[in-house]
Amino acid sequence: MARQLTAVKWTCLLICGASATIAASEPRRRLSMDFDEGQAMASKQSSTIVDARSRQDFRATIDKGTKAADRPQIVSQGCHTPPSCLRVSLDPSEKGAAKNKIMYSFWSHYKPLPGGEGGRIVIGDGGTTRIRFSMKLDNRYDTPLHQMIHFQIFQPAKAGGNPNGEDIKPGGPVVSLRIVPVSRRKDKSPDVEEFIIAVRNPGALNYRYYDTRDPGVLYRGTIRKGEWNSYSFVLQSARRGGDMAGRIGFWLNDQEKVDKIVPWGFNPAQFAVSPQLGAELGSYRSADVTGHQTVYFDDVTIDR
Repeated sequence: MARQLTAVKWTCLLICGASATIAASEPRRRLSMDFDEGQAMASKQSSTIVDARSRQDFRATIDKGTKAADRPQIVSQGCHTPPSCLRVSLDPSEKGAAKNKIMYSFWSHYKPLPGGEGGRIVIGDGGTTRIRFSMKLDNRYDTPLHQMIHFQIFQPAKAGGNPNGEDIKPGGPVVSLRIVPVSRRKDKSPDVEEFIIAVRNPGALNYRYYDTRDPGVLYRGTIRKGEWNSYSFVLQSARRGGDMAGRIGFWLNDQEKVDKIVPWGFNPAQFAVSPQLGAELGSYRSADVTGHQTVYFDDVTIDR
């Protein structure tokens, strides 16, 4: 049975000075991707982005059964900062597919990083990570039958059991931006989509309402299709006893929506997970039998 993290415990975390224990070093720019200069697809049939300036490549994780009539592509129309931006599309999944996923790891949890290991995002290390990107949903974006992830901080699961035989599937999207599924919509306008900013931890594993009644949901908002929005995150993580907690700050178009200390992620000393985290953008949903979704990304930066 999943552990429940009590409100008293985490209130104490806030007022007992947890934030003072988190490293205060100023992050420095680790990644800047505007898709304008020096960034292109490796070939006409490739989904790999090559950055000639940094000599890096960014390969999309595309799960079996994923269908996309339009492969991921750097396009030059309707971008946030012209001339170019990244387009990712999904179509109804193949029959029998487990899920539909095209995600780019712009800051890897396992590949060598520019500048070395000092830039690695490691859970519980007290470091600060700032992530900013612009995103636009296409005018014809269909509300997914199930939830859709477009941004995630990913914690890989590893082989092994859980403490005390707990029925917990650890790891996965420990911080995420998700589109609210059609069955949980409140705003019925065809011109908008609703989204949540959510965390995953041993006491917050699933979503029922897709709003702050769920223990893992920090914020629920609405965005208009066809319009660019800028999303900014400040992330910190510290070990508090056997659990992980830290600052999650979220700004939409430079307006603060969330900034508080919350439990997020899984302790590698207790669960079969990696301590290394990755930052990913793209499209990731269940194997929906209907629906077409196209999303655009631009101006991706990561400070660490």
